[in-house]
This record gives sequence, structure tokens and C-alpha cells, in this order.
Amino acid sequence: MKNQINIWQEFAKETDGTFKEGYSWRSDSTEIEYKKWKITFDNFTVWSGKYSSETTRIIVPLTLSNNFRFEIYREGFIRKIEKIFGAQDVEIGYPEFDKAFTIKSNNEFKIKTLLQNKEIRTLLESQEEVNLMISDQKGIWEEKLPESEYELSYFIDGKIHDFETLKSLLQLFKLILDHLHQMNLIS
Repeated sequence: MKNQINIWQEFAKETDGTFKEGYSWRSDSTEIEYKKWKITFDNFTVWSGKYSSETTRIIVPLTLSNNFRFEIYREGFIRKIEKIFGAQDVEIGYPEFDKAFTIKSNNEFKIKTLLQNKEIRTLLESQEEVNLMISDQKGIWEEKLPESEYELSYFIDGKIHDFETLKSLLQLFKLILDHLHQMNLIS
């Protein structure tokens, strides 16, 4: 066990992030400061009765200037969380992307504006599994966040052990944060 590479410790070194040792039921994690945001990568075990599922998740606390919400996931993926209340399926006008992903949002114009960014679409398309959202649940499956607090969140079944995948997801988060900030949706 001592010789096993700790992915979060190595990823922190690779990205100039901060390694945080886990405790109790919390996994180790990597925290990366990006501008005024803190991007956290960790593992989380989702419990359903006596069954559990290990996931990798990425979380960034946000302050929204309005209640813009979205959820993007690969078409056909069996959903493990409830859909955003009142959300509609959105097509953004890129047939291959629209075919590959289900997009839900409470503001069609804003999600289309966000996904006009080719680099964001390309990074999403490069991921085998995509579950990306703005959520009002802490850590996706934990308690509801206080009023007007949100998280940009991503999760995937299993543990990610590939640095290139993790770096690609980090780049995706940075682009989304920058774009949401440029759109005056987050401060």
C-alpha cells in the first residue's frame, strides 16, 4: 500500500494544487486555486441502501448573479440524481454534440451562449462520461446549500487514474468559469 501512487497527491504536484489528506469517510483530494475560485477534485462513495458506488467528482463553489442552472450529460447514461426542477431539453445547433449529449437548463439562451465555445464542446466530447451541472446540493449528493450558494459540479463513475483526463477536466472547468464570468453569470 505504501508504494501505491496517491493520484490526488501527484495531481496536486502536477498542477501546483494543494493536496488535502482525507479523514473518516472523506477521500484525499486536490484543491486548485484558479483566479478567485477553488476547484476541488476528490472521490466520493454514493450509498444506496446496502450498495455503494465509487465516483470521482470535481466541485467549485459559485456565487451566481442570477439563478442560471444547467445539466449536461451523455445521452443514454442512467441518471443517478434528479433532474433540475423545471428544466427543458435544449439543442444548441451542433448536430453531433446535440446527438451525444442531453442538455437541460432553465435558460436556453445562456446555455447556448456557453456552449458556443468550441473548446468547451471539444473538451466535453473528449470525455467518455459526462455529468456536469450547476447544483444547489453540496458535493452533488450531500445537503442542500444555503440560499444563493451553488456549485459547478462534475462526476463520473469510478476513480480516474489518468493524469491527462484529469488535466483535460481541469481545463474544461477553467474555460467554463471564465466564460460564465464573461457572461456576468458568476462573480
